[in-house]
Amino acid sequence: MFYYFSRFLIRFALPIYLKKLCVANLDKLPVGKPLLLASNHPDSFFDAVVIGSVLQQPIHTLTRGDVFKKPSAAFWLRQIKLIPVFRGSEGRHNVKNHDVTTRESHDALKKGDAVVVFSEGICVNEWKLRPLGKGTARMAYQTWYGDDALNDMKVIPTGLNYEHFRGPGKRVFLRFGQEINKEEIGTSPLEYEKWLREFNEILDLRMNAEILTIPADLPREEHQTRLNAFFGNCDAPHTSSALLKAIGWLGRSIHRPLYSFFVKKTAKLTGRSVFYDSVLFGLLVYIYPIIVTLLSIILGVFAGWQAGIALFFVLPVLAWFGARYN
Repeated sequence: MFYYFSRFLIRFALPIYLKKLCVANLDKLPVGKPLLLASNHPDSFFDAVVIGSVLQQPIHTLTRGDVFKKPSAAFWLRQIKLIPVFRGSEGRHNVKNHDVTTRESHDALKKGDAVVVFSEGICVNEWKLRPLGKGTARMAYQTWYGDDALNDMKVIPTGLNYEHFRGPGKRVFLRFGQEINKEEIGTSPLEYEKWLREFNEILDLRMNAEILTIPADLPREEHQTRLNAFFGNCDAPHTSSALLKAIGWLGRSIHRPLYSFFVKKTAKLTGRSVFYDSVLFGLLVYIYPIIVTLLSIILGVFAGWQAGIALFFVLPVLAWFGARYN
């Protein structure tokens, strides 16, 4: 229930946090099939939030195992369908935990759910695909050729593209690429390492087709030109209406003190790390509704429940107008 409640809040909040979310080829995803979404990883946990917001079936996301160390944290992380990935490089004692990742991923796929794996292995705020690890290839191999094989599982190359990586008001372009089927891999599964290499070559090619690439040393003007060209079909809404702009200004003015508090808190917690977007959005998603509810109750006590209920609905609407029209 916590997962579905969180998904409801996320789907409500994303149109406020983002200037525009565009999705390509969602209608081409196989229906009723287990899906392994192989995605790039430019914006930490926020990547899974964006992907999960558009899919109808539940998604299970592979996440670094060290965040599961505390039992209380592990409990809540599993409630939102996160699957721990334990790396041998983080300690030899983690090698035995690889089976946990494989088993939980397989169980999710068997139910017809989607599993998201970030194929680069690490998160970096940048506009390019980093070299792929072997984790996605190993998962695909195990799913297609391991015990209780799922021959109809499809691997979906997925590209997440952000206008910027720090805070709201950005366009995001989520692109699903051409699926990879078991039959496409020409190498015999008996040649394991060679099979993994061929799989990664195909995956790399198809992921790059969905990802915006901008060299880190590109001049700022050229950088912006490439962004604008890539997001050309993902235009943010515009209006010439003075009334809508006025409502947007009112929404931003009312929320500015609260938003400033969240920004300062997030900056203190994350610094300049890749977790900024994830933490800021998480705080807003879970704490903002509580604040709105408390303010509505207080107003209801002193001014009547009609006023309190009105405030409960008006504040989020003003937040939406503030993000949409500026």
